[in-house]
Amino acid sequence: MGTLFQDLRFALRQLRKAPSFAATAVLTLALGVGANTAIFSLVNSLLLKPLPVPNPEQIATLVPRENNGPLGQRLSWNEFKQVRSQSGRSFSDVFAWTLNLDGLAVKGQQPERIMTTYVSGNFFEGLGLKPAAGRLFLRSEGEILGHDPVIVLGYDYWQQRFNGDPSIVGRPVTLDGHPVTIIGVAPKGFGGMETFVTTAAYLPLSEIPIVAGTPVDAINDWQNRMFNVQARLRSGASLEQASAALTLVAQEITRLHPEVEKKLSIEVFPEPQLRVNAGNPNTLLIVAGLFLSLALLVLLLACVNVANLVMVRATAREREMAIRTALGAQRSRLIRQMITESVMLALIGGGMGVVMGMGASGALSRLDLHTDLPIKFVFDFDWRIFFYSLAIALLAGLVVGIVPALRIAKSNVNTFLHEGSRGITSGRHWLRDSLVALQIAGSLVLLVVAALFVRSLTAMQAMDFGFKPDHVMNFAIDAHEIGMSDGEARELAANITTRLHQLAGVDYVSHAGSVPMSVLNNGDRMVIDGASVPADPNDLNAGYNVVSPEYFRVMGIDLLRGRAFTEADSEHGKDVAVISETTARKFWPNQDPIGRTFRMAGEKDRKLQIVGIAHDALFQIYAGGKSQPYFYLPYAQHFKGNTLMVFQLRSNRDLLSLTPAVEKTIHSLAPQLPIFQVQSMREGLDTTTGLLLFQIGASLAAIMGGLGLTLAVIGLYGVVSYAVGRRIHEIGVRIALGASRGSVFRMIYRQSVVIIAVGLALGVTLALLVAQAVRGFVTVSVWDPATYLIVGTVLAMAALASCYFPARHATTVEPMVALRED
Repeated sequence: MGTLFQDLRFALRQLRKAPSFAATAVLTLALGVGANTAIFSLVNSLLLKPLPVPNPEQIATLVPRENNGPLGQRLSWNEFKQVRSQSGRSFSDVFAWTLNLDGLAVKGQQPERIMTTYVSGNFFEGLGLKPAAGRLFLRSEGEILGHDPVIVLGYDYWQQRFNGDPSIVGRPVTLDGHPVTIIGVAPKGFGGMETFVTTAAYLPLSEIPIVAGTPVDAINDWQNRMFNVQARLRSGASLEQASAALTLVAQEITRLHPEVEKKLSIEVFPEPQLRVNAGNPNTLLIVAGLFLSLALLVLLLACVNVANLVMVRATAREREMAIRTALGAQRSRLIRQMITESVMLALIGGGMGVVMGMGASGALSRLDLHTDLPIKFVFDFDWRIFFYSLAIALLAGLVVGIVPALRIAKSNVNTFLHEGSRGITSGRHWLRDSLVALQIAGSLVLLVVAALFVRSLTAMQAMDFGFKPDHVMNFAIDAHEIGMSDGEARELAANITTRLHQLAGVDYVSHAGSVPMSVLNNGDRMVIDGASVPADPNDLNAGYNVVSPEYFRVMGIDLLRGRAFTEADSEHGKDVAVISETTARKFWPNQDPIGRTFRMAGEKDRKLQIVGIAHDALFQIYAGGKSQPYFYLPYAQHFKGNTLMVFQLRSNRDLLSLTPAVEKTIHSLAPQLPIFQVQSMREGLDTTTGLLLFQIGASLAAIMGGLGLTLAVIGLYGVVSYAVGRRIHEIGVRIALGASRGSVFRMIYRQSVVIIAVGLALGVTLALLVAQAVRGFVTVSVWDPATYLIVGTVLAMAALASCYFPARHATTVEPMVALRED
């Protein structure tokens, strides 16, 4: 232990004697560790951080799959009850929940729009949670639809809205105009089951028909899969056993209900695996692995850079080490000393890197998601991040210290004792040159990946969405949040539309159930009259929107055939629909669909006649894009249950200048009605289901590509500078013997060009391999030669530029000064 402290003190003295070297090495390692800390904090929140419940490893997620098709995300009410009643041997509890947005009001106050979670009565008990105040739901609550008007507040909302007042328990409040009683508060630290959504209040599932307004028939529909279902494994039970039990349950459901359940299977996954994308349980793992790999590549480049610096410094200290060896110092002690210095550098750099990484994570947590939903990224620093950062810092220290240490161990003491201060100048330092070439190769890989992501984002921003987002303003209301009935909401929508038409500068006004790239979208299965049912019911899936007559004009969606909706398409008129061209091609190939009919699986008794075909429009980038079938329904015929409306104005005026007038108009008709999601349609494209993830991916990749480029340039500059410094005597001799300064300049550059060329060749090969791994996450071709050419040219020019000053310095050597050196 005493020798360790001696090594530490000596290392500190050595670093103080070389502040420029220490600062450069520390900052370089900090960049590498910081990039890894930032990415790992994201991965930690998505995959590793457990739910704040007892024994979180026992929590599993249950999802359906039909006909060997893609994984679904939710189960229906009846499927959930069937699973819960028949899987008791594997699960101690099976519970369900679903999110909603409601308006909570205390007597005498305006309603506040909050995120609510409707849960089964055993939800909190199944998670093993205890109340912070009052009580939580009983197992019996939530079983009978329309009963149990009670509410449990989320802890954070309780603190923010009611200042943590325990007397709030037992107080009546209204939710969407319906009276409910606060019975308790959820425990501190638990914000619901969604990773990035904080729940403000919890209600029993039985309240959905009353508060949320979902019809009882729709809830009882076997095909209406609206509930997330999770379960707690019994102690000693495995996922394999649970999967076998669920297979039997699914087979029984299919046997009893063959008309609606087509080769149903119910699969079980660990809770973290389906936190983000239930459609593919491996997507999150792949994305996390991709960006962690890029971050580790940045760290590798940083390590190579610092290893070169340490090797340069170790070479300058070879004479010192030789003298210490001659005086009796053991080589193992010298090796340990070098590694101690490197590890100390890495730990200091790691500490700075953690601060930088958490700063970057904090910036990501403040990212504008272009939604007023309570979505937030929280990347709290915990022991996983600490140990990960510590591990990579120690690894970096070992990597940058072991090579020069071993080199000293193999050195010949007599050789260095008989040399002058110049050291050995003959021969190429192939190891340092190889490391620099590796840096250039790694930098090229990072830059290619960054270019692919950036070009994908650019392509997405410039693509034809099928609608015209410019000059359109969105603002949303939900009349249900202030207790309005469906009929009252329809009358309010008509009055708002009329009044907004009167505003100066407004060309068209419409409203819809959702807007493109919104996180809230409708979907159902189409039942085609006269067509056979396909083997895979998922082939009938389609998205839809409920819109007012001027919607197509406001959005700039062209009609290819037929007509748009008119005021004649009223509640008492014939039920009609407009379909997209993809829908027409898929379900009526080589036919004229105008006049044909279809039904929605959720409303089988309602026949819809097609009156128009609209140009395809991109509503969900991550839901199949333009290839997804889509149709539109007139709001006047489908106003029931559609009180959430996004009004849209098309105007050539400044959209922001219209906002006060719009809000004043709405509040003159409904003073307490919350108005939310006020933004331009162009801003509305930058959502988590739109372009936002492309922007985040492109930004992260670009940052790491920039770090890689910076590290490669610094590394090459350092090696060339050192090579020039070590060859001052040789250069002086050459000039004294008649070599021109231009030939000296070309000599230095020629050697640098070889290193750069080797690095670029290796980098292109590696980049072609790595590009295959990101193929599924970019929209441009990973084989695009222009990308490799541009990136390679930029890197080569930057590398050559970094060699200019050392090479120019070589031409200024005075022969007499160089020859007088020892």
